[in-house]
Amino acid sequence: MKNDKCSLFPFEREEVLSVQEAIQKYGWSITAFDLPSAWEKSKGGGVKVAVLDTGVDLDHPDLVPNLIPGFNFVNPGSQPWDDNQHGTHVAGIIAAANNEIGMVGVAPEAKIIPVKVLDRSGNGSLANVAKGIRWAVDEGGADMICMSLGSPNQVQEVRNAIQYALSKKVVCFVAAGNAGLTKEVYYPANYPETIAIGSIDENLSRSHFSNTGDNLDFMAPGGKILSTVPDNWYAVLSGTSMAAPFATGVAALLLSYVKQKGIGMKLESNEDYIKAFKEHTVPVSNEDLKNKNFYQGFGVIEPKRLFESLG
Repeated sequence: MKNDKCSLFPFEREEVLSVQEAIQKYGWSITAFDLPSAWEKSKGGGVKVAVLDTGVDLDHPDLVPNLIPGFNFVNPGSQPWDDNQHGTHVAGIIAAANNEIGMVGVAPEAKIIPVKVLDRSGNGSLANVAKGIRWAVDEGGADMICMSLGSPNQVQEVRNAIQYALSKKVVCFVAAGNAGLTKEVYYPANYPETIAIGSIDENLSRSHFSNTGDNLDFMAPGGKILSTVPDNWYAVLSGTSMAAPFATGVAALLLSYVKQKGIGMKLESNEDYIKAFKEHTVPVSNEDLKNKNFYQGFGVIEPKRLFESLG
């Protein structure tokens, strides 16, 4: 397969904390968007999120309550342990447990399916990404997929897998990439069948590293995000890799609420989630440009507004 390579996007590391140092705290992304108010309606229970990444720290105390079996495509037959740290950080942003230690994920009762498709260096084949997507749908029972990885190159096999996932009502949230001002977001985020997520910082400004392009859908917190890393530690990292799991977590909260309440909202495609989110966004604070959608998509996902609208 031509150009069959993908990798993590370069990310910025700010700080590392031990479990003892990280007595449970809310990161700025949790407080700025008042996630505790959303948790009064939904904590993500009953939703399974497949994280296609470098694996997960399978015995991290903040993740163990929400981990379910996954798969290792890098070393089949081995458990999907994280030998990098990236996948564990992504998983924590989505669903670290609210258990009085460390930090709390956006959807603290959602379940994580770790699917290892990247090696210790953060590199992997897009063929394995395609296999991972199909496995998450057929074997993992995923309700949605988070991919904080990518490449400037298109690979039809990956797009086919994403389209297959959509045919099974499984939506893919994908990081836009960390190359800064660009003509387009990276693949697979650039496929119209995905939901492409860019990054904002604490000032709700577009992060300097966040890719831009016509297929960018939303912005979410990705600058200086506290989350889990191996072995039983925590770190503050920055990147669109951190923004995509925030958006995925909000989607998990929404899907859980819809399932539990039995309301008539349809959440079966990327268009369904885009429709639900875009009605309750806020603009980034640093883009006064004619083509705002190119730089921020439909805007910043705002979970508080979203859940207030649900009554």
